[in-house]
Amino acid sequence: MKFDKQKHLVSIIAPASACGDSEVKLAEGIKLLENYGLKTIVDKRIFSYDSLDFFASSKEIRLETFAKALINENVKIIWAFRGGYGCSEFIDDCLDIKPVGTKILIGYSDLTSFHILFNQHYNMPSIHGSVITSLLPSGQGQDINYIIDVLDGKEMQIDLQPITSHFNNSIIGKTIGGNLTILCTMIGTKLHPQTNKKILILEDVNEKGYHIHRHLMHLKNAGIFDELNAVIFGDFIKGDHLIDSAIEHFCYNHIKHIPSYKASNIGHGKVNYPIILGNIAKIQANKLIIPSNFSLSSI
Repeated sequence: MKFDKQKHLVSIIAPASACGDSEVKLAEGIKLLENYGLKTIVDKRIFSYDSLDFFASSKEIRLETFAKALINENVKIIWAFRGGYGCSEFIDDCLDIKPVGTKILIGYSDLTSFHILFNQHYNMPSIHGSVITSLLPSGQGQDINYIIDVLDGKEMQIDLQPITSHFNNSIIGKTIGGNLTILCTMIGTKLHPQTNKKILILEDVNEKGYHIHRHLMHLKNAGIFDELNAVIFGDFIKGDHLIDSAIEHFCYNHIKHIPSYKASNIGHGKVNYPIILGNIAKIQANKLIIPSNFSLSSI
């Protein structure tokens, strides 16, 4: 998909939570994108809030702003301001929306449910990558250039460390995944994750080792690993000292038949490599290789 900087827009949405100094951070985020020649569009009600303080605005407004971005033919990129919590409150209402043209969704964490929506229901790839607040110095300070490179067609190659030993010369499959906790909440819904012959990528934050093991067992018991080609564990930060051993224990005792790997710098840390989800990828020589079909243009 080509993005023409002269006529196409980036819609910044807040489908989940706001944060302290949201207006200031939004202004900083807009300036950052403009420095890369990107034109933005933002609904003035983005931070109109709700009776519940953890929502950026009411369900109706969050749904409407997302729908407007989907049906605006000039909007090619939909970039989340922040994660937090809120996407799942209106995800079912999005099933009847028909996007006008191809869109690129960018976000992570709570946006995992939207990635499933894009990849499975809209049949569009998406980018599991930094939300706007994560790009700011006051946030995680994640580097926007990684996302710009992917948008400009650069192939991503990420080093992997095997957990279980396998001798596959190469593993090929569409990517799926995101935040482990959010993915678990999708099980049994209208957007139940379809993982047959796919490469599953997982990350999480603020979860203890036994929480991670519990979530992974939930996925296993729901059949998520049954026909999976491979699983990659990204960063699991701000948990406890049992995170790594919980993941390894699960892999060795429950999915030893599936190639499993660790990868650094995917998730909530200082570095967050963008991963194209819903796209064909390859694991070869302990590297995850994901080609990009996107192209930024200034014509």
